Amino acid sequence: MLEIFPFLTWLAPITSAFLLIVLWRELRPRSLLLLLALFALAGYCQFFAASPVAGPVGLGLQTALSVGLMIRWKWSS
Repeated sequence: MLEIFPFLTWLAPITSAFLLIVLWRELRPRSLLLLLALFALAGYCQFFAASPVAGPVGLGLQTALSVGLMIRWKWSS
């Protein structure tokens, strides 16, 4: 990631976490568990995996999760 914008790697996980908190009552338990597992997997890949390929894959998963949750949040309101 660019050194000029080091906070960009944190934008997708923060957005995903916020939207999971907002939507936790509207989601079914099984889908909430699946989304939480996806959030944890993407966060692990993005921040803790040793492979140089896993970081961008985790960021992509986290971004896709946050975009999907934003769409769901807009449709539910």
